[in-house]
Amino acid sequence: MALVEIIMVQGWAGKTLQVDLSTGKVSTAPWRDEAKLFLGARGGNAWLFFKHSKVNQDPYDPDAPLIFGAGALAGTGLIGTSRMEATAISAAKTEAHSYGNVGMGGSWAPELKFAGYDNILIKGKAEKPVYLWVYNDEVEIRDAGEIWGNGTFKTEALIREELDDPDIQVASIGPAGENLAVQATIEQGYRSGTPIGAAMGAKRLKSVAVRGTKPVSVHDPERILELNGELIEQYKQARKTTSGLSITRNRGTDAYLQGFLAGDAGVVGNYESHAWRDRPEVMRAYEENYLGEYYEKEIGCFGCPFPCQPLYNVPGVGANIWRCYPTYWPWKLWMTDLKSAYSSTRMMTDLGMDNKEIATTISWLMHLYHDGKISDEDLDGVDFERGSSEALFETVRKIAYREGFGQALADGPITLAKHLGEDAMRYLYQNQGLTMRTFEFRAEPGTALGEAISARGNSLRATTYHVVLWDKPAKGTYAGVSDEDSKASYAWSRKKFGTDQAIKATAYEGKPQALIYEMNGAAIADSMGYCATMIRPARTGAPGAQLGSTSYEFAAERFTAATGVPMDEAGLFTIGERVCSLERAIVVRDGKSRETDTIPEFFFDVPIPDGPQKGKKLDRDKFDKMKDEYYSLRRWDVKTGMPRRSTLEALGMKEVADVLEKQGRLGPEEG
Repeated sequence: MALVEIIMVQGWAGKTLQVDLSTGKVSTAPWRDEAKLFLGARGGNAWLFFKHSKVNQDPYDPDAPLIFGAGALAGTGLIGTSRMEATAISAAKTEAHSYGNVGMGGSWAPELKFAGYDNILIKGKAEKPVYLWVYNDEVEIRDAGEIWGNGTFKTEALIREELDDPDIQVASIGPAGENLAVQATIEQGYRSGTPIGAAMGAKRLKSVAVRGTKPVSVHDPERILELNGELIEQYKQARKTTSGLSITRNRGTDAYLQGFLAGDAGVVGNYESHAWRDRPEVMRAYEENYLGEYYEKEIGCFGCPFPCQPLYNVPGVGANIWRCYPTYWPWKLWMTDLKSAYSSTRMMTDLGMDNKEIATTISWLMHLYHDGKISDEDLDGVDFERGSSEALFETVRKIAYREGFGQALADGPITLAKHLGEDAMRYLYQNQGLTMRTFEFRAEPGTALGEAISARGNSLRATTYHVVLWDKPAKGTYAGVSDEDSKASYAWSRKKFGTDQAIKATAYEGKPQALIYEMNGAAIADSMGYCATMIRPARTGAPGAQLGSTSYEFAAERFTAATGVPMDEAGLFTIGERVCSLERAIVVRDGKSRETDTIPEFFFDVPIPDGPQKGKKLDRDKFDKMKDEYYSLRRWDVKTGMPRRSTLEALGMKEVADVLEKQGRLGPEEG
């Protein structure tokens, strides 16, 4: 079907592609006024979701929206702007959780812009398996009968072979998504994260394949080239420094040394230990067996000269990006066997599953098993001893194909916990239907606050994780954080937030302000399509940006060069505030409130058992005071956590306020 519509814009493509899988109807709508308010990707998706979803809509309602959005700057030639966002009603929906979204890099977003679209809005349900093929103005809903049932690797290959074009960018689901598993992801070359793949499976949509040959018009191409040149030079200079950049890491080993070993609060098992990781065999497992032997190269996103995704190639297993570092999640399973960890990661990529969600779920089952609360008879005869690779592989397979205990677990850990009994629910640390991430919330009050307030569970982008500073000591080959770097970080914090405690990981002071700064900044990055390694302020000693500057003027200047729209840091933060308040309005509309803005009692009641942060737990009174301050700073009602009409209207969202008022979900005005 040919779609011809010309809208002259710069930076954006200017169009939304609309597809109804029930009727086969394909159309377009302008994307211009909304673009200036919400940019694209995360912000744009949130707006389309709000407009096209219903109150407390079932995730498998055929009319439920599924949205793919390219970042506003994707395809403009600016380095680091290739990210996309996928948004749907979460398959893990609870009474206080409705929103599901995930951001990805790679080449998919620029390809969509080259095809002439900023986003795709998909509704309806196909009668049989299909995939969507977008090639410039030609849009087809094609039969996927021969592709359905395949993993994501073969799916991508089959589509490229069928359409005879190796440059097609494919976002697809594997068997887990087809079988509507809560843990299912949407996969493409970069890998995915937060699971929303069941939204595609429910529509019998196997893939969205895009290819474009149209240029993206930009305002000042010469300035874009200059800005790219400056960034490349900055990168070259940074590599010459003693500490260098984590983006230039040595095969991932720095993640082990900096991120976990040397003094912070990464957890082992189901929040059971910290000291375990210091055993010599653990270091050998991470530093020798795999990171050196099977590392192939770094993979970069579209047009980026700073590749940062490690590709491993293991004979007999295959090649795969080991997303979020090899050392991120195996500790949750007490694993030192990286061969199994790698093989299962590749397996989950192919089946279309979130490795972190799977790992934290298995750590929960291992905890129950270790404490004698369940036996192998409860779990189809599978041995769930700590570190068991059998438990890992069997759980992955059973969830993906809904076999045995995987039938219940595919509907989410809460469903399985109800089958296993009261102890299982007590041991399950979850937020909004998704398991808790691999961070020690008891030692990070700001991160805990972000997790509680976030528009969805398991949300890295909603925390102060990127603006906290751990004073990590030197250990092994890790040089530690220098006094000079620490002083620079704290000076930045005092200037930005009025206190150096705002970035101190274990402190409560200043955290609400720092959290809002981080959440707004993440919304800006995700809506522009910017990589976090560049747009986040480059603070020394903290895991923020490796490139960029200490001001969001870095991003504002580039935005203006691409779009011609005058912009500064304050203007960007207004957009970030708008996106965050819109997401809040969506989840408040569907039931979220101050009362549900919490995390499990465990983190308030049980102290950290060992390791560098031994004895710490969340202070409930201080946590509640942080919530008060957070809502007040957001100009939401402190008692209910609901946005006020005045706040939404000040951000240009009167329509959103009108909807909340009809639902009785607006916060009262002050005074």
